[in-house]
Amino acid sequence: MMFEHKTWLLAAVLVLVGVLVYAFNLNNELFWDDDDWIINNNFVHSISWDNVKFWFSNDALAGVGLKSNYYRPFLFFTFALNWVVSETKPFLWHLVSNSIHIANAVLIFILLNKLLTTSDIQRTSYVETFGRWIAFLTALIFTIHPLNTEAVTYIAGRGDPLSVFFMLLALYLWAKPVDKRLAKSFIHRLGVFKILSLAALILAILSRETAIIFPFLLMVFYIAFMSKSKLTTSNVPRTLDVKGAFKEALPYFGVVAVYGILRLTVLNFQNTLNFYSDPNIYSENLHVRIFTFLSILWEYLKLLVVPIGLHMERSATVYTSLFQWPVWAVGAVLVLLFYCLIVMYRREQFNNSTFRIWFFGVSWFFIALAPASGITPINALMYEHWLYLPMVGFWLIMSFYLVKLFDYFKSKSLAVCYLLLTILVIYLSFFAYQSIQRNILWGKPIEFYKDILKYEPDSVRINNNLGNLHFNRGDNEQAELYYRKAAESGDAFAQPHFNIGSILQSRGDIDGAIAEFDKAIEIYPNFYYPYQNLAVIYAQQGDFAKAVINMEKLKLLLPANPRVYYNSALVYVALNNREKALADLKEGLKYSSIDHETGRLIEEFIKQLTAE
Repeated sequence: MMFEHKTWLLAAVLVLVGVLVYAFNLNNELFWDDDDWIINNNFVHSISWDNVKFWFSNDALAGVGLKSNYYRPFLFFTFALNWVVSETKPFLWHLVSNSIHIANAVLIFILLNKLLTTSDIQRTSYVETFGRWIAFLTALIFTIHPLNTEAVTYIAGRGDPLSVFFMLLALYLWAKPVDKRLAKSFIHRLGVFKILSLAALILAILSRETAIIFPFLLMVFYIAFMSKSKLTTSNVPRTLDVKGAFKEALPYFGVVAVYGILRLTVLNFQNTLNFYSDPNIYSENLHVRIFTFLSILWEYLKLLVVPIGLHMERSATVYTSLFQWPVWAVGAVLVLLFYCLIVMYRREQFNNSTFRIWFFGVSWFFIALAPASGITPINALMYEHWLYLPMVGFWLIMSFYLVKLFDYFKSKSLAVCYLLLTILVIYLSFFAYQSIQRNILWGKPIEFYKDILKYEPDSVRINNNLGNLHFNRGDNEQAELYYRKAAESGDAFAQPHFNIGSILQSRGDIDGAIAEFDKAIEIYPNFYYPYQNLAVIYAQQGDFAKAVINMEKLKLLLPANPRVYYNSALVYVALNNREKALADLKEGLKYSSIDHETGRLIEEFIKQLTAE
């Protein structure tokens, strides 16, 4: 009973600390990718059968006429729930994301505490005594680590904590029958926990694709904490129960296999296995991606220990040779690390806590980071939120030694023990302070982008986004300055040219606007915004033939947008083609459930045309 009391008291501390640290983001407005994922996406503005079908049959950006490799229907369900309740009012959006993160911290603590204090590993008296504190310290650091603000405070990044929540829940439900009181229960015999665990994995995958790593995490969990390998002779070390672990993970591999087949066939919206539309040395060479990942790994480790200079949109050098610094150094350290693990395993019994902690921590870290390792070319080289789940493995090892250090000095010198405790409190307070500062900065979009530009002054996306903020606030002069800086940084993105064109259009420089819109289309032919503006320009000029060309392209890019069909009908009426106009209006009426105001206009327009 005392055990339960202490456990839930520490869990309550995690909740309280998480609430205090993340209370500073509750009024932060939605911005950046929130515009495309939420604000401008009509398909998350209500919960309807049509919208649900759309989430499950389209990629994440299809709702705004763009294409992506992302497929996250359950994430969009949570967005829709938030929108129905509060639309763009930020409080509930952040409250949900913060709550998911805090729930993750509690689950990490409960899982690690249970397995460190009740599994075979408890035969080591040290871990049996201090396992709860190792679990708590790991979960506490996860709760307050400033790297996690990128995943939690950024609403469009909710997929990270949401998928991790369901993965941890799946692990918890899978491990639940370890409790002897439940192992022989009727519920367990029916396989209810296993079914619920599999359902949780499905929700994790539908929240973010990286959840496909779950079966490997489960295997590591099983081998490290739950397997009971046998000695064949007194001189042969215990073996890792890989076979037993694979057997446990097999149903989960089945779920991942089905998902993989779907993503490579009917749900292959762009290129599931390669985020790069144009081949380059990085996307075309696995060894280049691995060498680059090794250099980034060093940056990640520094950020885990000393999280300063945090920012999004990080650039990274692409490395083509193993013999470049720091590639070879990191590679050598990894080889040494794995060699030490092998030696540790051979020299010590498998039940030794040190080996199990190291095995779990290292395996968890690299498996959780694998989706960002370059095995599959993804949309960037480095992001802070990619450490959201991996850091659990890293900090479990560190917490193990921190608690062990306190235990050692407790019997040697209380003064040293208190000094170490003071240093730890200061160190963790620094983490919490950094998290609070990041949460505050996320609430000031202009300052947030300018802070990134201190590290990445030539970032096209950041300069363009900063221009958007100034444009939305009516400061076209500053907006154009940032747009042109973004355009000068390269022609890889169409948005800056469209934005410059919009400013020129508002000034009456129509020829300049058309040139910029055409440039945007040249860079990205499926970028629908310039087609809208060109259609308006040509219609105003009386060149309805060109207006029709742009409207027809829009219908291909936004086939479920009723406003597009309404505007197209207006153009066809100007061309005296009532038959085509009516066809557009009837087609647009099919999608009026996502835009009731446009639906009303379409109905009135149909009555007007049929009455004439």
